Amino acid sequence: MKLPLLAAAALTLASARADYSTTFATPPYALDQTVIGTDGWTDRLPTEKAKPDTTRVVAVRWNNHHGALMMKGANLKNTFPPTVGDKVKITFDLAVTFPDNAARRPFRLGFTGAPCGEIFLEGGADGGLGFQADGSGRGGVVALRKSEVKINSFYTFALTIDYARRTYDLTLSGQRKDGSPFQHRAEGVAFESKTKAVSSLYIIADGAITAYLGSIIIHSEALP
Repeated sequence: MKLPLLAAAALTLASARADYSTTFATPPYALDQTVIGTDGWTDRLPTEKAKPDTTRVVAVRWNNHHGALMMKGANLKNTFPPTVGDKVKITFDLAVTFPDNAARRPFRLGFTGAPCGEIFLEGGADGGLGFQADGSGRGGVVALRKSEVKINSFYTFALTIDYARRTYDLTLSGQRKDGSPFQHRAEGVAFESKTKAVSSLYIIADGAITAYLGSIIIHSEALP
């Protein structure tokens, strides 16, 4: 009886895989060093000169000294093998700090093939942390108003995509500015199927904000 059980367990493990995962720990990352050229990270657009301090790994004291990617004026992309299967789950941690007069959308994070649109921070009076933006700098759902965002506090985004049903669920959790717990949920959001895989991510962070990207995992369930 043991062999069939072991075989079933092995089949279960084989049906899922970790497509992309990083905690920004060494190796291959190095503290206070740029991530450009490491673990698939490249410049999203050509730059006139290197700015290694804008995309470096730091140990964040208010995150128990865990490593995070610090971004200020960053323009990054990372391309990886496409996910496999009808279901994909993406989780990552994000912290931000910004001036009160930031009126633009100074932070944007997008996943190629993900139907939730861009994750963003809008600096305007009615802005805040949100998702479902289309890349135009307008629109989207503001989940947590800027006045309620706790600076230098990590928020966890969890996105589950069901390509077969053409729906996705998104959860954003963390703390409000006063330290009280916060959670926003969007469940069963319908989308039109244009692709069935996540294959890259990009980050745009201008000089009006400092953002910290914590651990990130992109995980797919493979077809049997």
